[in-house]
Amino acid sequence: MVAGRKAFAVQAADVLDPAGPAQTQPAQVKTDLAANRQDAVFRYTQNGVQVTKTVTLHPRNFKVDVRTEVKNGPEQVNMLFPGLGKADNPRVQAVPVGGQPASVQGSGTLSVQNIQYAALQENPSQIAHALIVRPQQGTRVDVQLTGGPQGLVTAVLPATSNIEVYGGKNELIHLYQSGYTEMPGLFKPNFFGQISLLIVKLMESLYKVIGNWGLVIMALTVLLRLVMWPLMQAQGRTTARMQMIQPLQKEIQEKYKGKTDPESQRAMQMEMAQLMRDYQVNPAGCFSTLLPFPVLIALWSTVRNFEFDSGFLWLPDLAIPDPFYILAVLYLIVNLGQLYVMTRKTPEMFRQQAIIYLVFLYFALTFPAGVTLYIILSTIIGIVQQVIINKQVEKETASLGQTVQKVAPGTRPATKTTVTKTIDAPKK
Repeated sequence: MVAGRKAFAVQAADVLDPAGPAQTQPAQVKTDLAANRQDAVFRYTQNGVQVTKTVTLHPRNFKVDVRTEVKNGPEQVNMLFPGLGKADNPRVQAVPVGGQPASVQGSGTLSVQNIQYAALQENPSQIAHALIVRPQQGTRVDVQLTGGPQGLVTAVLPATSNIEVYGGKNELIHLYQSGYTEMPGLFKPNFFGQISLLIVKLMESLYKVIGNWGLVIMALTVLLRLVMWPLMQAQGRTTARMQMIQPLQKEIQEKYKGKTDPESQRAMQMEMAQLMRDYQVNPAGCFSTLLPFPVLIALWSTVRNFEFDSGFLWLPDLAIPDPFYILAVLYLIVNLGQLYVMTRKTPEMFRQQAIIYLVFLYFALTFPAGVTLYIILSTIIGIVQQVIINKQVEKETASLGQTVQKVAPGTRPATKTTVTKTIDAPKK
């Protein structure tokens, strides 16, 4: 984005033309590790006017500070912000101080005085982009907005000015970390976005106490899994009981194999329903797993888009994939472990589904380390919960004795003289 004097092009009628010849000086770059910043200074002279642009980069951030000084020239200059990459017809808007958003999308122009910010934006998504201009340190900025396929923001600045420019994703978490979500009309979070904002604020609160983003991810994962434990409990119990009755379901299916007449199909359905009642299986228990989905989706999106600025244990950077592939191996192990716990009564199902996790392994190799760490810990907690549930269900089944009455289609439940078949609780 920073490329010589044409970066953040300065224009003034008759004296400054970004496309014209100029006397330039080599860029001066200064890195300040203590302040976590890098300054690049560009100087050039055109038609006797001296221009100095100082661009300050902040690592882990999509915004830069731009200070412009124009000597021997007009009191006001234009700074051009043309287009937004390959975006077709971006929204071009600005908000005046104390006013309401004004925008242009499609052909047309609009002038806005004394802005809070001006922006070029694609529709919000994980891959969409935005360019935002915000005045700093008392600088007054007027803009002219030009709509159309390319879009253009022309900022009118004083000869000495300070502005902040954001050039990154038009996505909630990135905008929040850069301090733009509170600006009117810039971004309106949807339902999942509102949850993401709560999560990221909780992460920041935890970071103030813990001081390490890796530990924050672990603490957040444990905390949210504990909150959702009761909801996952119902789903886990249903899964465990369904495992137990699968052999009995197969017996019933074998009994009616090849019988396609309506009477036989009705009889099979009645026996299946009776089996579920006897084993206290409630298929509706699976629906409880849908309730925490909004939180899980929001948590996933938050961790994936959050710009971490530290490493953890052997990980040099939580924002990039694990260079040593240790997390990818752990990811595969814990997911196969979870699959085994979920399908231990049906080995053939384990074999059928295990191959899928080899495909998922590719994603674990490409995910940021922070995301993979979250998935691994969340899966481990899920395994522990399912093991506890399995033991509880088996104990309950054994104590009940599970007397399953074979009721003929169309008859009443068995009386005291009815012959019953007792099925022992499934063994581990």
